[in-house]
Amino acid sequence: MRSFKVLSVIGLLAQVICSLGFYNPVRKGAADPAMVWADGNYHLTYTSDTHIQITKSPTIGGLNKGETKTVWTDSDTTRNLHIWAPEMHRIKGIWIIFYSSRGAKDEEGFRTRFLRGCNGPNPSDCTYTFGGDLVAPEGQRGGPSKNNAHSIDGSYLKIPGKGEYHVLSMIDEKGLESIGIATLDTSKWKVGGWNVICRPDQPWEQFDGDGAGSKALRTGKGLVEGPYALYHGKDIWLSYSGSDCSAPQYALGLLHYNGGDPLKASSWDKTGPVLSSANGHYGTGHNSFFSSPDGTEIWNLFHATSNPKGHCGVNRYTMAQKVTFDAQNNPIFGEPLSNETEIPPPSGQGKKVDNSTELV
Repeated sequence: MRSFKVLSVIGLLAQVICSLGFYNPVRKGAADPAMVWADGNYHLTYTSDTHIQITKSPTIGGLNKGETKTVWTDSDTTRNLHIWAPEMHRIKGIWIIFYSSRGAKDEEGFRTRFLRGCNGPNPSDCTYTFGGDLVAPEGQRGGPSKNNAHSIDGSYLKIPGKGEYHVLSMIDEKGLESIGIATLDTSKWKVGGWNVICRPDQPWEQFDGDGAGSKALRTGKGLVEGPYALYHGKDIWLSYSGSDCSAPQYALGLLHYNGGDPLKASSWDKTGPVLSSANGHYGTGHNSFFSSPDGTEIWNLFHATSNPKGHCGVNRYTMAQKVTFDAQNNPIFGEPLSNETEIPPPSGQGKKVDNSTELV
């Protein structure tokens, strides 16, 4: 009886510990974050510049000290500089990592690429191999000549009844960093021609920082980057970031898919900003979404800096907050909460549930 009581108390304490809330930031020195719940852990990746690493933890609050593993380094000098914005997606049973990188020469500029992993239960334990570049055919790329291969922040989008797509940040015909989309064949891992669906045409998307933290000034040029899919019910959105990442005005916007041809800009309705600087957090951008362990909630994962002048370097950190939806199914992001605010954990954390989903 005594042993039973001891075990019961231990089990109760374990449940209490697992149910405790957390405080932002959930990971320091972590920009451009992406995360999935799989195999009993959160798996978080972020820009590490020279390699790709994944940090895992059974709780969000444990990510700051979670087990961290390098899953990719590259000796190929044509593509191993500035490895940015990795993302993990399970596609047709295989863990895939999308990322951006460049080589040392001008002609080896930034490209969106992917790594092929395994069909195991989680992305952290895979061995990854280089899959290839996801660059449109010549004459169907960016820039005024339609042959500018510059691309960053590649991601994955699936629209039921339409197909699979590669979304990215590319150069439009006027030389502006814009959001593009292309068909994606995940059998051959080839993309079609790039199509611009979002340009930096709003004032909030046109702030520019000098990279050293000085006051940002609106230049009229602007940029948009970092697309990521959000699914809820029958609605689909692409989140994106507007303005330069070194500007404190760096913020999130949304593109809502209205049911037309996904390759046309008219099929996407823009709103924003939907998440901006507040409560001591600046440059709130480059986000992704993850599901709670039991699959009932959607959470927003984004980076920010405590520097009120903005910053695009290593002092950025990862924050997590739940997304809610209004009666019309519009997502509500709220504002970044202060570091002193305790946040209830995602639903199902600490329970024996697994919501690692396969996109087919």
